[in-house]
Amino acid sequence: MNHIGEIIETNTLGFTCQSVKLDESPDFGSFVKAISNDITIYGIVYNVSTMSEDQTRRPVAFGLSEEELKMQQPQIFELMHTYFDVQIIGYRRDKYMGIIPPKPAKIHTFAYACDNDDLIDIKEDLNFVKYILNGKTGIEDELVAAAIRNLSYISDDKDSYLIKVGKELIRFLKNDFDRFITIKRMCNL
Repeated sequence: MNHIGEIIETNTLGFTCQSVKLDESPDFGSFVKAISNDITIYGIVYNVSTMSEDQTRRPVAFGLSEEELKMQQPQIFELMHTYFDVQIIGYRRDKYMGIIPPKPAKIHTFAYACDNDDLIDIKEDLNFVKYILNGKTGIEDELVAAAIRNLSYISDDKDSYLIKVGKELIRFLKNDFDRFITIKRMCNL
């Protein structure tokens, strides 16, 4: 199993990874995992960024194509990194639990893309809906919609799954019908 990133910042609710390669990161709304403290921690990618290694120096435009820039200024690409931020949605010790793990992941732990077995456990638990909706990412609605869409792709009975997760959304958003409708539209429910 090849890792897709390495954790460089971590806390109880999430972690930030540096991608293995520049401009290669998991997609927004995709599920990742990290094995740390004898548990597997699961999360969802909510932000991807590429920036200079030196936070005090901002990249400047050269007016060149990527290929020209690689030929004329190859060192620039050595000074840039791609990062992705992950919101934690659950963990596995003996079985998957859609709750916050007892400890955050350790720094320098590798992150991996979730496989189908992981996704099935997340899909069946449905607690990811609560954690995403109550998160502090600033894009909770878009993130929960992306999660629902991604998990619906692995469902044998997509319609039944969408009805089940739609009921869960209604339960959490019973006092905010407009928000429910917005998320529903983004999910194509």
